[in-house]
Amino acid sequence: MISHDILMSSLPKRHEPIADLLRGRRLHYLDLPFYTNVGDLLIMLGTLRFLERAKLPVSRMGMYFNYDPAWASPDDAIVFQGGGNLGDIYVPFQRFRERVVAACPYNRIVILPQTIHFIEDACYRRCCRLFSRHPDLHICVRDERSALLAQEMTPNVYLMPDMAHQLWPVQAGQAWQSAGTLYLRRRDRESRAAAFEAGEATDWDDLVGKHWVFFLSEIAERCMTHAQRLGMNKAFSQLEAQWWIGVAQRFAGKAIAHFSRYERVESDRLHAHILACLMSMPNTIHDNSYRKNSSYITAWTQRSPLVSLVGEMSPAESEGQAHEAVA
Repeated sequence: MISHDILMSSLPKRHEPIADLLRGRRLHYLDLPFYTNVGDLLIMLGTLRFLERAKLPVSRMGMYFNYDPAWASPDDAIVFQGGGNLGDIYVPFQRFRERVVAACPYNRIVILPQTIHFIEDACYRRCCRLFSRHPDLHICVRDERSALLAQEMTPNVYLMPDMAHQLWPVQAGQAWQSAGTLYLRRRDRESRAAAFEAGEATDWDDLVGKHWVFFLSEIAERCMTHAQRLGMNKAFSQLEAQWWIGVAQRFAGKAIAHFSRYERVESDRLHAHILACLMSMPNTIHDNSYRKNSSYITAWTQRSPLVSLVGEMSPAESEGQAHEAVA
């Protein structure tokens, strides 16, 4: 083990090769997370901070439903949000990524740090065939297993930590109140039902507010999708993105304030672990349905004295639960 502060200070420096790939190009930053998963919002906010620090201005931003690859000129670099949606669990995001890669063969394309996971081998092989045809595709990955999968897609593979580490350090929203343990538990397709027993467990939606979930999925996204079909979003996509970044900052602030009420965190969400580390909080983490959490912690944060990984899944159990998650 080493000092938590030393470890956390070292991780943002590992993103420096990304800046070398992007300098001198106009940037299109795509796949902004237009939903209430605070973890993905922290990735976005960390990415924006990295680009600002590196003096890499973004000329256009877009979500998967309000961007047209025809808007990219050949000299533009296309940058995809990092996270855990490169694979066949979250289909709309993967289809968007594949569509842009196929439509922009003359653009440099950089996929920011991802965990790669495919349930169906046919989907993985199709993705490999499509991505491998692109001459200037660069994929950053968050763990060794993802690196092996990415090597079938492109020779340009980079092992890096999550972009949310650019937010280090995160100050607590208020004085510590010694309120015990915060239990934050997944309720989606990545959950592992038997991961841990928690009396009162919350998830990101509880911190953000259920009304926002309805508004974003049922109203705002549908309106922007319809505007895209009518050819109206080219003029307004930047305003849409800037509005959403402001909302995301408020959501992240809510999560930080809530975490600040507790002494420690126990969760099966990767970014509950990362946010706790950013706030220097002790945290106990259980695996998700396909070993994403244990793979990440093994690669980057296990040497911290504040981190405890429990209940690591066997490969056989991981594959079985992953199939159940999308059945």
